[in-house]
Amino acid sequence: MNRRPSGRSSHSSRSRHRSKVRTRLIIGLSLALFMAALTLVILSFRLSGCDRELSDLMIVEGREARRLAELESNVEQMEMEIAALVQARLPNLLPLELDKVFSLNKAYAKNIVFSIAGKGGKGEKKRYEYKLVMHNPSLTPVHPHIRILLFDRDGIQIGYSEFGVDKEGVPTFDILEHDETRSQIGEIRLSEEATPRYFTVRLQN
Repeated sequence: MNRRPSGRSSHSSRSRHRSKVRTRLIIGLSLALFMAALTLVILSFRLSGCDRELSDLMIVEGREARRLAELESNVEQMEMEIAALVQARLPNLLPLELDKVFSLNKAYAKNIVFSIAGKGGKGEKKRYEYKLVMHNPSLTPVHPHIRILLFDRDGIQIGYSEFGVDKEGVPTFDILEHDETRSQIGEIRLSEEATPRYFTVRLQN
């Protein structure tokens, strides 16, 4: 004859089952919390490392910026010293600026402006152009004969343009009458690749 389990035994079995389930849940939650905490620790270390790297990069960038500013200041100082030496050695030279009207007021040479005729693309040299305005205030007619010289930053001549006479010295420019105003446009041949920094205009007659 089989005996049915008593009510007390059944209740005890259910209690043990619930206890095991609760224990498993606690263990699972503990493991999940542990993994989450471990992940947070790893992330915090990585973020700390990134912060250090960013801080190091900012320090390096600041150092390089100061060094660049110092170099620029030194270059500017050297440019000023070179310009002072050039002006002392060649006082008649004027700093060249593009698209600026320079007043000359040399006899019949009134003013001059320089511009770039070519864009200086691949395989093409920059071509410098000038426009010279002449005015004859004297009572005597003149045969204009003018030479325009360009110099680099060291005061070395690198280009020139001349008009008014040919190689034999024969006038090629019409007489400039009293109180007459006329302009001349021409290109300046450069013998070097250097950039012109100074110029002078010389009247040959």
